[in-house]
Amino acid sequence: MPKTILALCVLLLAGCVGVPQRPADIATYDLGDLAGAWTAPGFPIAAVEVRAPSWLDSPAQLYRLDHADTLRRHAYGASRWAAPPAQLLERFLQRRIVFGQPDFAAPGCRLRLTLDELEQRFDSPSTSQTVLEVRASLLPAQATTLLSKRAFRIAKPAPTPDARGGVAAARAAAQTLADELALWLGELASQRPQAIAICTTTKEEKR
Repeated sequence: MPKTILALCVLLLAGCVGVPQRPADIATYDLGDLAGAWTAPGFPIAAVEVRAPSWLDSPAQLYRLDHADTLRRHAYGASRWAAPPAQLLERFLQRRIVFGQPDFAAPGCRLRLTLDELEQRFDSPSTSQTVLEVRASLLPAQATTLLSKRAFRIAKPAPTPDARGGVAAARAAAQTLADELALWLGELASQRPQAIAICTTTKEEKR
């Protein structure tokens, strides 16, 4: 009898070892739906392009423990972005800016953004903020002449000290970025009308 019981135990253990463990579910996030209306600057924006350096060219959701090691970057293991952040930000701004403005007859200009940072930073184990840093350039629709440029840094507190809180703060930062871009472009339209005249000149006027 003892030998029979021992054999059964061995078989049961072997079966347990052979059963693969179910991988942990990965939460996938994007920037969600649009909120509010975009204030058009008075001249058309034909396109928004967002570029990013290689270290941001992945869906990893990054964070940093400023209270422990300010030089070390971490990535959440159980959550990630639905696409690299630059792609998500470009889609968000395209919908908010390009398709949120009135129709224009002029060809317009384009916004080219370089995403320098999108990261959740923990000041303590229970408090954090998401930092969004971009460099924006205003260019003609079909040329590379730089009309104007500006850097933006936006920090938004995370409602919870976890990945989901970081996503909520990132969305708030993206919304604020859209608003600050509108203010900047509006200032250009009123203070430097000659610089952005190419954005408002129609094909008929060029002839």
